[in-house]
Amino acid sequence: MSKVKLGDVAIERRETCKGSKDGYPIVGLEHLVSGEVTLTAWGEDINNTFTKIFRKGDVLFGRRRAYLKKAAVAPFDGICSGDITVIEAIPDRIVPELLPFIIQNDNLFNFAVGKSAGSLSPRVKWNHLKNYEFELPDIDKQRELATLLWAIDTTKKSYQKLITATDELVKSQFIGPTRHKNFTVYAISLGRCA
Repeated sequence: MSKVKLGDVAIERRETCKGSKDGYPIVGLEHLVSGEVTLTAWGEDINNTFTKIFRKGDVLFGRRRAYLKKAAVAPFDGICSGDITVIEAIPDRIVPELLPFIIQNDNLFNFAVGKSAGSLSPRVKWNHLKNYEFELPDIDKQRELATLLWAIDTTKKSYQKLITATDELVKSQFIGPTRHKNFTVYAISLGRCA
């Protein structure tokens, strides 16, 4: 393992959209979910001021209010807010699939918060983020790590879906549309509802 800076293995994509935004998904800070490594929401509204282009596989880092821990890998090309830093992996230095996990961690977010400037809406710049240091194994180990971390993320999401489905099933047994009315009528007739 060797110690590297984020700027040694990744660069800020500074590409902008000068023409029509038609057909591009739009990503604002509201679409980034705290603690989630994958982007799951976006908009289609082309009537906005966003011009920053991102490409599939780039990491979208919420540079405003970094304490909210918003960063996600893009599953497609699109356009995003200026309050998002677009980070592109340098493939011969880091496995691109590992970069989202390097960025989506408490140490980097704590570093970003420490480098943020502004009182009302603090922002961190790439010039500061690129100096974040971390240990990085060789390319083969990076591939293993990326495979393992994505498998863990997939399992976590499967459990979250299962918990949500179970919760909905339990709720439907007690608060379903038909049962709810009957339960309320029954409870009122017993004098148990105020």
